Amino acid sequence: MTQQQVPTVGDTITIVRHIAAPPGAVVTAPSPTDSTVATLVAPPVITRDGDSVRIAYTVAVWASGHNDLALPGVIVVDMRGHVDTLADTHVSVDVASVLPAAKTAANIAPHPGRPWLASAERSYLPFAVLVPLAVLLSAAGLWWWRRPGPPVPVTPPPMAPPLTRGRIDLWLGAGEPRLALEHVEAMTRSRADFAEWRARADQLRFAPTADDQLAALVIEGWSRISEEPAP
Repeated sequence: MTQQQVPTVGDTITIVRHIAAPPGAVVTAPSPTDSTVATLVAPPVITRDGDSVRIAYTVAVWASGHNDLALPGVIVVDMRGHVDTLADTHVSVDVASVLPAAKTAANIAPHPGRPWLASAERSYLPFAVLVPLAVLLSAAGLWWWRRPGPPVPVTPPPMAPPLTRGRIDLWLGAGEPRLALEHVEAMTRSRADFAEWRARADQLRFAPTADDQLAALVIEGWSRISEEPAP
């Protein structure tokens, strides 16, 4: 062990060991277990030094006086896989006390407790800065969300082609007299003189075998409309 000067309780010292280890061997150094004497503050540092290995333990010492510190045996695994666990090593550590030499520990009264220190100073400055900023950002976001968008052009619906006798004949020829009836009836809904014609259309509209009668009714209605003089 290397001890350059006598440490006091609470100091950190470095204990160095040298062990023989063949080249290529893997060395594992367990930590000291007697925490009442010393506590490991960092993992052991292992370095190769020729045919040996240097192991440095950094520990904090706690017990004053002449102490015996046990270092667990080092584990050496050679290149052939053979495991060799070395025996524990005992190191003498002299630690000086931090208590006055003229008094025993039992006769030394502890110092009175210190008052609590304020960990922080209260300030409303963050609220004074962040609250108006949050209100401003919320108002800007609300305005952005509710702002009117660009006008959307309105496309007028396409105009249906005018009803002609040719279109009626095409529907009738395709076996769609009810479709032709709907168009002719739409032109007569506001006219009282076609009330009787619409009543007959309602009676035949859903009859399953009335296609011929419906066709004749469509031609009748269209003929009455087309024979009227234009206003």
